[in-house]
Amino acid sequence: MTWLVVLNSILFIATLSGYLICMKYITYTYEYRNEWFNVLLTLIFTPFYSCFFIRKFSLTRIRYYMAPERRIVLIYPIATGILYTVETVLVFFVLNTVTLSYYTIMRSGFIIFNIPWFKYLLKKPVTRLYYASCAALFVSHVIVSSQYVFQYQSQSNAADSRAQNVVQNMIIISISCFLNSAYNNVIEYTMSKYGDIITNIDFQIIFQSTFFVIAAPWAVYYTTFNVPPLNSTSVTMYVFIAFGLQLYMFNKIYILNNKRVEIPTNILLSGLDILRRVIQLTYSFVWFKEPFDAIIGISLLFLGLSGGLLLYQYVRDYMVRAKLQHLPMVEMDVPADAEA
Repeated sequence: MTWLVVLNSILFIATLSGYLICMKYITYTYEYRNEWFNVLLTLIFTPFYSCFFIRKFSLTRIRYYMAPERRIVLIYPIATGILYTVETVLVFFVLNTVTLSYYTIMRSGFIIFNIPWFKYLLKKPVTRLYYASCAALFVSHVIVSSQYVFQYQSQSNAADSRAQNVVQNMIIISISCFLNSAYNNVIEYTMSKYGDIITNIDFQIIFQSTFFVIAAPWAVYYTTFNVPPLNSTSVTMYVFIAFGLQLYMFNKIYILNNKRVEIPTNILLSGLDILRRVIQLTYSFVWFKEPFDAIIGISLLFLGLSGGLLLYQYVRDYMVRAKLQHLPMVEMDVPADAEA
């Protein structure tokens, strides 16, 4: 594994974990809740992100994609950009009210929504191990959701009305998981079917541009009505969140497109994702003093079992493929009459 892959892997974990932790810090410290400001932070460095790839994009490329026989391909990056925009707003909205630990556990649910996409869009086989992983994850979600409902039902008379919207938060997180699964699988489908027409870089430019054009006006408009706290600490947090979100996407794309890594990129990303969830949960319980008890502990065990099963399947499938690719050629005795 090259040092660039190692560097991008470290930054992937740091930025993905860091921006969520910083967002919750702003919420806990300043009691500031504005999902549209979080969207605005996501957008700030989008033009700079595009500068990495803009030299590969030109009017010639635009005319190339606008040709009648290739125009249909543009639907996919635009559609996934729209789905990503809706998911981003929903995620930031629900982050205003739920604990970081609950969000971290529940957002793993996208693997359950992958099943119909695997079967009917990508035509991938869904193994028993994958079903077992989804079952363990479902148990984890049921346990932690029950704990979440019980915890806030006891506060039903509290002044904070946000704490009472338990069912609403569950539904929103579930919808965000579905949207995450949808655009991830559509992206994979597009690149596998139309990869000879649209490049990964061009897809990312159109995808990010769609997100920017749709979300920017709303983010600016609603932020002006609820101005964030401004001091040296908060501004530092904002810069890290904004830069981290775009750097995370860059790191992810680099890892996925790396051809020299010794292990498949899906295994690497799965392992990195498990590690960053451990970091987020540690911050949730230690730094933010979020409630932890035996029930949450059991839920985390099932979450770990789900991730472990997925990782085991990735490693097992890779080892099987490696053995098939390196089977030695065996000389076969050919009967004399066959040679004649």
